[in-house]
Order: sequence, then C-alpha cells, then structure tokens
Amino acid sequence: MPFTTAKKQIYLNFFEHGCTGSHMSPGQWRDPSDKGTTKDTLDYWINLAKLAEEGKINFIFFADGYTTHEIYEGTSDPMLRAGTQFATIDPMTVIPAMAAVTKTLGFGVTGSTSYLTPFILGRTFSSLDHLTKGRIAWNVVTSWSKSTAQALGAEDVIPHDERYAMAHEYMDIVYKLWESSWADDSVVWDRERRVAFEPSKVKRIEHQGKYFKMSARGNTHPSPQRTPVIFQAGTSTAGRAFASKHAEAIYVGGLVPAQTKGRIAAIRAAAAERGRDPASLKFFVGISPILGATLEEAQAKYERAKENADVIGGLAQFSGYTGIDLSRFPLDKVFELKDAPGDDAVHSFLENFNNVSGNTEPWTPRRLGEKMALGGFHPAPVGTPAMVADVFEQWIDEADVDGFNIAYITTPGSFEDIVYLLRPELVKRGLMWEDYTVPGGSLRENLTGVKGQKGISSDHYAAKFKYGRGFEGDSIEAMKAVKPKTNGVSIKLPVLNDKLPAAREEVKA
Repeated sequence: MPFTTAKKQIYLNFFEHGCTGSHMSPGQWRDPSDKGTTKDTLDYWINLAKLAEEGKINFIFFADGYTTHEIYEGTSDPMLRAGTQFATIDPMTVIPAMAAVTKTLGFGVTGSTSYLTPFILGRTFSSLDHLTKGRIAWNVVTSWSKSTAQALGAEDVIPHDERYAMAHEYMDIVYKLWESSWADDSVVWDRERRVAFEPSKVKRIEHQGKYFKMSARGNTHPSPQRTPVIFQAGTSTAGRAFASKHAEAIYVGGLVPAQTKGRIAAIRAAAAERGRDPASLKFFVGISPILGATLEEAQAKYERAKENADVIGGLAQFSGYTGIDLSRFPLDKVFELKDAPGDDAVHSFLENFNNVSGNTEPWTPRRLGEKMALGGFHPAPVGTPAMVADVFEQWIDEADVDGFNIAYITTPGSFEDIVYLLRPELVKRGLMWEDYTVPGGSLRENLTGVKGQKGISSDHYAAKFKYGRGFEGDSIEAMKAVKPKTNGVSIKLPVLNDKLPAAREEVKA
C-alpha cells in the first residue's frame, strides 16, 4: 500500500467589523439580501454566531477602529456615503451575547496598545475570557491611523518602531496581570474560614518601565485561559519580531501564495530561534470568495456585486490604507503617474494586481475602486465549491497557511455560502473536521488541537511570567525607584512627531 501524507486540516474564521453597513466591500448594503444595516441589533450577531458554530467555524475575528479613513478628499464623507467602516458599535459589547448561544465558537477582538491602558485591557480580556468560558483571542494592534490619534487627543500617531517598542513593554505588563498576580489556588470560597480569595496568593504587580508604570494587584481572578489567544497582524521587520515572540495566530496579506510564502517562513524561523515550536504559530490569509452551486450562479452573484459596488468608497479605502489621496485623478481617465508623492506606490500596487491577474487593461480610478470594493487586497475567487477549494488548497500547499479569514461580500449570504457550499467540499477533501477538535473547549484547545491546553504553551514568552516564577515585578533596583500611590495605571508617552507619516502596517487598528 503506497504511503500517503495526511492533509493539513485548516481553520476558517469569519472576518467581521462592528460597522453598520459594509466592511471590506463598500456599497453591498444595497443588496436586498444584505443584513449589514442591522448590525446595531443583537439579532444580527446572535444569528451570525449560531451560523458560525453550525459550520464549525474556528472563531469570528473582529477588526475594529475608533475612526474611519479621512485621506480621500481629506474627509471621511466618502466613507459615510458608502456606508462602510463607520457607525461602528464596540464589538466587545456583543461577544457575551454571541457566547451565550454557542459552546465552542471562539471570538477574536482588536485592542490597541497605544490607547488602552494595560490595566484596563487586561481586565476587559479577563472578563471576556470568563464570560465566554475561555473562547477569547486578542488581536494586538499598535494603531496607525492619524484620525484615531487626533480623536484621542494626540496630534499624530507615534512613529512606527516606537509603537512596537511600547507594545513589547505593554505585553510584559498584561502578562504579569494575567499570569503572575493570582496563584491557581487563590480562589478558595472557604465558608468555614470565611475566606473568599487567599490574600497571600494574590500578588501586587510593580512595573516601572520606559513607557508605563503600574502598581496593582490584578483586578480579575484567573480566567479559563488566563492569557487570551494572542493574534497579530504585522509583517514589517518590527512586526515580524513581535509576532515571533508573542503571536499564536497571525493575519497575513497577499493576493497569491508566492507573495506570502516568504513572510510566513521568516516568522516561523524567527519563532524557532526563540525556542518556540514554529508549527504552533497559525497563519491566516484574508480571502473574499464568491460562491455558487454552479459557475453560472457564482458569476451572477459577482455581477450583482459589481452593480452594488461603491467605487468612491473603494477608492477611499485604498487611500486610507496607503495614505495616498486618489481624489486628484479623474475617475474615468487612465492613471497618469509621474513624480507626484505617492505615484510610485500606486504604480506598484497596480503592477501587483496585473501580475496576479495577467490582465494588461489600463487602470482607471473607477476600475481600481471597483477592485477595492470587491475583495481589494484579498484574493477574491469566483466559482463553485470545488473551484474555490482548489484555491484554498493552493494557499495551503504553496504558502503554508493554516487557515483563512473570510471577508464577506454580502452578509450573511457570503458566510452562509461558506457553511453550506464550501465547508462540505473541504470536509470531503480531508481539509476540515466533521466537528470541533474539543467540543465545548477553549479557543486555545481548538486552535492547538490539544485537549487540556487552555493556558499559554510552555515555550511561549509569556510562560516565564507564570505565578511563582519571580517575574511579577522589575529588577530590585527598578522596584525601589517606584513609589506607587494608587492602584491605577499611568502612562508615559513619548513625544509625538507630527512630521512623520502614519505607518500603515496593520489591517485594522
């Protein structure tokens, strides 16, 4: 009997956003079947959670942002008209309701190391981990948007590499809160002794660093995972270093596997150099498939999506992601890219699209806006379940991805097509499971495939902060210099440089 290698089983995530309207596909709220206009109701999120669990989706991944893009025409008006990435509810508020109607589905949600204090974020994620019974992940971002900085009282974003330096210190503090403050046996509820929590086993965390200082006991008792699953999106030099040290799941971009393969290999290698199992890092690529039971049905859905696409909204998204205002170009004239600021970058993006598609048709802003409104920087295959599954397999085989963040065109239609059309094909090919690995288990158990692995792995950087290992405070010299007066957190931010442009590495922040 010939030897056969078992296929890698993959993870599927629904890629969502709390914006009322459309997320990655501006204008699709116009489709009569689209329910994006009801995201301000619990019914929408509860129904989505039930659908995801029915389809054995690993988790719903929430992008988030405090503001929207303001680069195109120097205003957010185009985003408002397009009904995209605005009118946004806080996704953390709906997760408990979604958890209440599911047993295994996980939830990944974005939190910024630049604007949320470590103490507040630590308590929030401990709370969510308790309320979901260990099914929460934190998408760590450092926030690149100037409009967000200004909304929160700053003139501009902190320079890119300094944001990551802050983030490394930030991670130390939250690890201390989650891992170092409370012993496993600190929660006693001893009626005879009249002791609820054993004070001797709940330590005060003392931290004095370059950017942050804190003196406090962790405010929340240990949650099922203690540290949430750490998700991250960032592939710059600083981003890769951060991922190799902290991330358990990583969101990567790319239109074809060849663009992404090297980045994945580099991060796995860097993780191995830190003593981590490189296979333990799970990589997810964004994708926006349009599926039909037949090719004709899929094509009809694509044509309908083209009719609803908001071209200006797509251009506003491109401008927001790149920092290049495209409103100076006439909508239906071929791009004339000369020596103006940003022209080289636009040319590179267009060449990239051409190289992927093999299309040599000249690019106009209208055509680019349509492209951005129908998948944008994600691959967007159109076809039958078998055809789209072929694309997924290509990514798995050539780029070594572990799963896919699936961005919808219309909601919940695109997600229903994943559950009822694509998933059966993936199961048939041995690429997806019939059921969750650990039904009713934690997110980390189902991500690692190891029952009982609720906490952070022993080779992860955070493991050194586990209670009793002596990393709950700084060095003795640093601790002597700290004279805390309150249990709050004070933050010492670096001087902001309003002459430096915002770095645009993260997908959402």
